[in-house]
Parts: sequence; C-alpha cells; structure tokens
Amino acid sequence: MNLLIILFFLVPLFYYRIRGISWEVVKEELLIHNKDLKTELIGGVKLFGLLLIGFFIIALALSLFQGVTGIEINDMNKVDSIISEEINTDLVNFIIVLAIGLFAEEFFFRAFLVKKTGPYISTIIFSIFHIGYGSISEIIGVFFLGLILAFWFTKHKSIVQNYIGHVLYDIVAILLYVFI
Repeated sequence: MNLLIILFFLVPLFYYRIRGISWEVVKEELLIHNKDLKTELIGGVKLFGLLLIGFFIIALALSLFQGVTGIEINDMNKVDSIISEEINTDLVNFIIVLAIGLFAEEFFFRAFLVKKTGPYISTIIFSIFHIGYGSISEIIGVFFLGLILAFWFTKHKSIVQNYIGHVLYDIVAILLYVFI
C-alpha cells in the first residue's frame, strides 16, 4: 500500500516533467486553484453529503437487487474484516496511511487521470484499484461514488474539496464498518 501511495504521487509528476512542463505549471495543474478556505470547506462538506446520498441509493439498489433475484451481493463483511484487522494492528499507522492515501487517490485519480482520460475511464481504473478487498458490493459502490468524485472535480476543479469530501465519507464508512 505504501508503495502504491508513492506511485500515485510520482507518476503524475514524472509525466509532466518528462513532457518538459515547469514545476509552476505542474503545481497549477495538479493542486489548489486559489479558492478561499471557506469555499473549499463548504464544497467539501457538500460533496460529502452527495457521497452519503449516493451511498444510501447504492445500498438500497443492492438490497432491492438481492431481494428480487435472491443473489447475495452484500459481501461488505470482507471489507469490514480487513479494516478491523488494520485498525487493531496499528491504529496510528492506519490513520496516517488513510489520510495520505486518500490525498494520493484524489491527486492521482482526479487531479491527474480525470484530466487525461475523463471521468469514466479514471473511475474504472479507480474501481480496479479497490479489487483487493474481494468484495463485489465494494467495487460497485466505489465505481458509483468514484463517478461522483470525478464529476465533482470536473465541475469544481478543486482537489481540496474532493479530499475533504472523500475523507469525511471514509471516516463515516469506517465507523459504520467497525461499530455496526
């Protein structure tokens, strides 16, 4: 996981530098676009709310699918066991990796890949990177929530808003996994 986080930062930087683009342009291309803190916080909280609504819609759709077909696709217990084990092993490391990892995801998948491949392809790649949990419902959820993140970034051009919304969403999701 730590190597992947490093690669999520290095790949975009090398991509731009190999093309001869200055660090100043790279910074403008990949980071903050001069919005005030209040705008960034409000945008991040709005995105979080949208992600929560998306989560509930996805959960409802998966439950309805399961009820109609009888096919059990709610396999989030796989995600729960992995997260619980990581938290129990080293909580401080888990929090640090989560904070840095989420920023790396937003940096790579939204600030870089959305601009290079568009929201759909970047979201498909984002979903593929979450296959490690071995959960069908996780992949479905990551895909649809990834689309929300990609389109939000496309509209607002703010990695900060995406980061805030993503962090808040993951904190709530982790608390739900661990305590419910």
